[in-house]
Amino acid sequence: MKKRRTLIAISVATILTLGLTTVTAGAATLSELREQISDKQSELEKGREKEESLSSQLNELEQAIAENEEKLTVLEEELAEAEKKVETQTSNLNDRLRNMYKTGSVGFLDVLLDSGSFTEFLTNLDMVELIYSSDREVLQQLEDAHEEVETKKEEVETLQSELNESREVVAAEKEEIAASNEETEQMIDELQADADALTQELASNGSSSSSSSYLGGQMAWPLPGVGLGNITSYFGYRIHPIYGYSKYHTGLDIGASSGTSVVAANGGTVYSSGWNGGYGKCVIIDHGGGIMTLYGHCSALYVSSGQSVSRGETIAAVGSTGNSTGPHLHFEVRLNGSYVDPYPYVT
Repeated sequence: MKKRRTLIAISVATILTLGLTTVTAGAATLSELREQISDKQSELEKGREKEESLSSQLNELEQAIAENEEKLTVLEEELAEAEKKVETQTSNLNDRLRNMYKTGSVGFLDVLLDSGSFTEFLTNLDMVELIYSSDREVLQQLEDAHEEVETKKEEVETLQSELNESREVVAAEKEEIAASNEETEQMIDELQADADALTQELASNGSSSSSSSYLGGQMAWPLPGVGLGNITSYFGYRIHPIYGYSKYHTGLDIGASSGTSVVAANGGTVYSSGWNGGYGKCVIIDHGGGIMTLYGHCSALYVSSGQSVSRGETIAAVGSTGNSTGPHLHFEVRLNGSYVDPYPYVT
């Protein structure tokens, strides 16, 4: 119950933060927006890890419950067999006692009269006691087995009940953290939209070198030695590899080993270099004429904001930072702040 209250408190705090962000986003600078995106992205990553951990716990609980159901089935069969044996042995013993009583074959006088001597009498008496003792021992063994099976069955049923209760708690917690993650993701999308709008506004107002002429025509391929066949995701709508729903993909994803050199697609000025929310470690280059290129998910950055770079110059290394499922380069081209398909620019 304490965990649920905590998660609900987190969700409420998230909603309040969302409202506050919406109110203040208009006055935020681009760097402030990027910082907020980075913070929320970190929060989302932790939430996703928690959600995955809870999913793993659920799978383990489901497996344990299934195994205990099998044990219960076996124990129920053993219990039925033990009950049947006890019932049969008890019935046999009762029949024998009734028969002995009716015939009087175990009477003390019969044993004495049928004995040729005192020694034979003792022997016959020992045999009678042995029969009784054997019956009682077999019956006791069966009853002990019955009690043992019954005890095990109760233990498994108790464990099964505890596992079912744990499954319900974990499932509820997973549902709450998933809802919290969804809210955080919505915040990131809204913050990113604000950042994109501000970037477009800066480009339109000539706040960077985009007021100058574009420095070149066809762009260089950003990963020398890595072919077009390594493109794993194209520009446009796709099923997001992490979130599992249709989402607009703003560039090209190019698969490559971590550490592979990333080069500037053309000469220009580094607009920004650092952590950029879901892009992870990211470089943005302003090429003039309203054209910018973005290089995301890098493992290392080799240039700084304001630095001039030339076409083909190494600016970063391939990585898997930010929202990424594995080492690759996310490459974007923006025209006057709007996303455009990078493919025609580099092929």
